[in-house]
Amino acid sequence: MRLTLKTFMVVGFTIVACSQRVTPEDEFAREARDRPLVSETGLPPSLSVTGAQTRSASVAGDELRGDIVFPSDAGTVADDAVLFLFIRRTEGEGGPPLAVQRHQRVRFPFAFAIGRADAMLDGVEFPDDVRVVARLDSDGNAMTEGAGDWRAVSEPVALGSEGLELVLEPAGP
Repeated sequence: MRLTLKTFMVVGFTIVACSQRVTPEDEFAREARDRPLVSETGLPPSLSVTGAQTRSASVAGDELRGDIVFPSDAGTVADDAVLFLFIRRTEGEGGPPLAVQRHQRVRFPFAFAIGRADAMLDGVEFPDDVRVVARLDSDGNAMTEGAGDWRAVSEPVALGSEGLELVLEPAGP
């Protein structure tokens, strides 16, 4: 009797476990591909935010807009290259950037908009004039800059400026 009860329990658990619907890989991939990565607020759909936490359309004067250009005579851009976009203070290069964006698989010319919504730290004060720095990084690491990387730095510009053009040049030896 004991052996039969054990057998019955094992068979019962197996039936329950096998009755769960398993999503086929191709169906899962299709669902993941069709699902939006960000909601209208600019945040992942799984995050619910309200009030001041929402990332709404930027107010005039909050963003810098323009295009990043890769020289046509420079060849092609590697598929795994990463474009980093920074806003930095005009006085000195030290300290962390005020705002950062990371873009993969970019096509040039690349239209950008970066501003207070991309701030690295909450509550950071943005000065009136800033520099926009673009770096096309071959290893995808924002902390390293080496041969094979490309860089462009704007002149000091006022927050809210539009029509900026940053032309990438080789970053180092």
